[in-house]
Amino acid sequence: MQEAISNFLSSKFYLVFKIAYIIFISIIVIFSVDIFSPYHSFTNISDSMNPSIDKGSITIVKKVSRYEVGDAIAYYDNSLGVEEIITHRITGIGGNVYTTKGDANEVADRELVKPRLVIGKVIFIIPVLGHIITFSKSLLGNILCIVGPAALISFFETMNIIIYLEQRKK
Repeated sequence: MQEAISNFLSSKFYLVFKIAYIIFISIIVIFSVDIFSPYHSFTNISDSMNPSIDKGSITIVKKVSRYEVGDAIAYYDNSLGVEEIITHRITGIGGNVYTTKGDANEVADRELVKPRLVIGKVIFIIPVLGHIITFSKSLLGNILCIVGPAALISFFETMNIIIYLEQRKK
């Protein structure tokens, strides 16, 4: 039994599993916490920007000094009584406000966007990753994607220490 565990612990599969887990956790942390100011990341939760930004994509935005017609921007919206972050495209600039519209929407948004509500311009899109991050934040996803693999690695590393100590005694 010890030999089988030792062989597994020194296998390429186990090494790749540990590395993949560390990369996965790093990705979740990077895209869940805004630690790279002035860049922010958001998961697109609607189809309003299809086909340019699919639902479940991660959008990376950056605050810039000037926005132009055609720029996709993320901004705070409170028109429904709940603050949410919207990503839509600027279709017009009038005075000190922006008119916006989702690419998939027929008409422009009712609410005009004030510059102080703009979080930033979309500079990069990562398809699908938002679905994975959203799932990993759920209870089941947390267990399957974070806690479960961490427990397995902890178990196998503990076994590795025990085997090492037993071999050292001999």
